[in-house]
Amino acid sequence: MPIMQESNTYFPKSGYAKQEVLNKLDELKQQMVPVDGGRFGMYSLKGNEDIQDIVEQAALKFFSFNALFTFMNKPAGQIEDELIEMIREIFHGSEDMRANFTTGGSESIYCAMKAMRDWARETMPHIKEPELVMPYSAHSAFSRGGKYFGIKIVRTPVASDNRVDIAATKAAINANTIGLIGSAPCWPFGVYDRIEELSDIAIEKGLWLHVDACVGGYLAPFVKKAGYDVPDWDFNVPGVRSISADMHKYGYAPKPMSTVMYRSGDEQFHHYTVVDDWPCGTYFSHSLGGSRTFASTAGAWAVMNYLGEEGYVENANRIMTIKKKLIDGLAGTSDLHTTQTDLSLLIIDSRTLDITKVIGGMAQRGWSLLGNTHPPAIHLTIDPISDQEVERMLGDFYEVVEEVRSGKSDEQGSLAYSGGQGEGYTPKWVQQVLDMLPKKRKESTERPEHTR
Repeated sequence: MPIMQESNTYFPKSGYAKQEVLNKLDELKQQMVPVDGGRFGMYSLKGNEDIQDIVEQAALKFFSFNALFTFMNKPAGQIEDELIEMIREIFHGSEDMRANFTTGGSESIYCAMKAMRDWARETMPHIKEPELVMPYSAHSAFSRGGKYFGIKIVRTPVASDNRVDIAATKAAINANTIGLIGSAPCWPFGVYDRIEELSDIAIEKGLWLHVDACVGGYLAPFVKKAGYDVPDWDFNVPGVRSISADMHKYGYAPKPMSTVMYRSGDEQFHHYTVVDDWPCGTYFSHSLGGSRTFASTAGAWAVMNYLGEEGYVENANRIMTIKKKLIDGLAGTSDLHTTQTDLSLLIIDSRTLDITKVIGGMAQRGWSLLGNTHPPAIHLTIDPISDQEVERMLGDFYEVVEEVRSGKSDEQGSLAYSGGQGEGYTPKWVQQVLDMLPKKRKESTERPEHTR
């Protein structure tokens, strides 16, 4: 039945009144998991209400403008140029550092992989089947990008501290290797790979080193300025050729907004696909797509000018303070264990309880949480919430632990990124993929390897 519930077809023959449509959207929004209170992990990143207010106002001012045409509008072009200069200063880029805007971390990774592949075609023309070496903890976007761009992905086991294993990396490099990947930090475990050691290998072997800082890129520089120990990972490290970092995470820009940065114009040129074999002349764009919203760019420019370095440092300090409160608060139960992480991610596992039941119990109390499946763990992405919300979360964890331990709570939640969890919902497109997977995977394993 369609949401509007007054027709047997989804596309109405006659439109509804504007207010009727808006009222229905308000009704639906009220049923969603609240963004406030860190209830949904990555979904919650919003800073505070002042940040949200200026971001929303800035985005609305440019809601209808297509950022493909900033070359036709000087003020829009100036906003882009200033934003790139701010990024260059934050990531310690040289005067020749370049940056491009994308729709998210995955696209930023794809752009870097495309640039790396094209660079290798020019500098290593003998390589016909390029390979990219990375730890098991690297983001899934690299595996997807490998399929898109014809690059073999070689994942190596992580070391005992969940960081890149340098010995395993060296062993995986062969005559077809074109690049290395390090995370700052990695999404699953929240720890930094050994970027400086990867840099040494990349320089020695003449390889491209990409650093994936999608989750922490716009937080780490300010955590460091707040006095916390953060490993070197950006363009201060000489072997780093490209970096991916999401402004719509801890930069608090409107979604979708990410950045991919290149050490110099030489690397960035391979980012572009410039074509002129059609009636309208030379064509190239900021990222893989063409048209894109300028609202995100305007919102990013606005929030960076509003907060400035001091505002981001204050925000970073608050995030790290909350992280410590959660770690100290959970130390009182032997049933939950927090693992060592380097930035704002907090990983919680259990040696005594089924962690999916803890997820289920927390969902019943309004906390919709993400997790890792290998090994099973809860995955928190910390944002500046109030002390009262922190205490409420801790209290709920203790209640759930007691209920699961005693057998009173048997509700299982999902650690996976597909399908509904708690009060969630499985969209039709997700269910269609899940239904097809077993058959398609079986067919894939039965095909000759060279056709897969």
